[in-house]
Amino acid sequence: MFLIYELKGHTKTIIEFIVLRIFGFLASKLPIGFVMVLGDTIGYMCSSVFQFRRPEVEKHLALAFPDRGFEWRERVSLESYRHFGREGLVFLRCSGAAKYGFQKDVEISGLEVLGESLRKGSGVMLISGHLGNWEVGAISLAAKGIPIDVVMQDQRNPLVDSYLAKLRSDAGVGVIHTSQGAYSVLESLRSGRVVAWLGDQNPVGNSTMLDFLGVPSRVAKESAILTLRAGAAYFFASSLVVPGVPKKYKVELKKIAIPRRQSRTKITEQLTEESTRVLEAAIRSNPDQYLWHHRRWKNGVEWLRKEGYSC
Repeated sequence: MFLIYELKGHTKTIIEFIVLRIFGFLASKLPIGFVMVLGDTIGYMCSSVFQFRRPEVEKHLALAFPDRGFEWRERVSLESYRHFGREGLVFLRCSGAAKYGFQKDVEISGLEVLGESLRKGSGVMLISGHLGNWEVGAISLAAKGIPIDVVMQDQRNPLVDSYLAKLRSDAGVGVIHTSQGAYSVLESLRSGRVVAWLGDQNPVGNSTMLDFLGVPSRVAKESAILTLRAGAAYFFASSLVVPGVPKKYKVELKKIAIPRRQSRTKITEQLTEESTRVLEAAIRSNPDQYLWHHRRWKNGVEWLRKEGYSC
């Protein structure tokens, strides 16, 4: 599959899209047990055969868990690949959440507190990360009648970008592309909606330096800034797979208190740091469900390069 990445131009764009649609068709038609086996196989192939971003995964795990042995990191690495093989297919399968009876497999805690914040009419900024199955979290909230938009990074492949946006839309989840800018996020919050934002991206805009998983990292401040501008509430969300059969999920919503009587700059820093700490704790508790493959530290600081971690 990942030999596609050696292709160029329109051919690569079309083949990527066709492969994704084939997996989407299989995920929607096969029994869930077969989907899980297929996802496991995809994950294993990406890890052990194609070794897709394998060096990055190994380096990131070594950075985050320097005290863990090689065998532990190898096990977590392989399980992370398998996890996202399975969960990627779940996302392709569950865009019609009600059709597949998806809600019965998801337990949500903190929904009442979220509802109380929404009833105030000022919207909610929901911070999460590439952990568990964040798509399931958003779809589950939409299935509960929560008006939610997700901030979606523009994909390099426009066909894939449109397909993923349609999957979310079909599941009742609105989409705000990063190319639409901050005003679209503010508009959503001010209209009393939830905006879901993945806070562990490598930032390109306004950011602050924090330790993240033991690594000095630039962390985006936009979500906190926009929360304050909109007068919205600030929440952290995790959506984790619960081990066992049948497959279950646990979505946890935690309200983060917004400090008062401080400068907006200081409040922004505190909110960014608090959400980063909560996300880091969730990752350390569930390392096999984190997306170590994405290039979180691709603009790494100088000491990372000196240590040989060119992320």
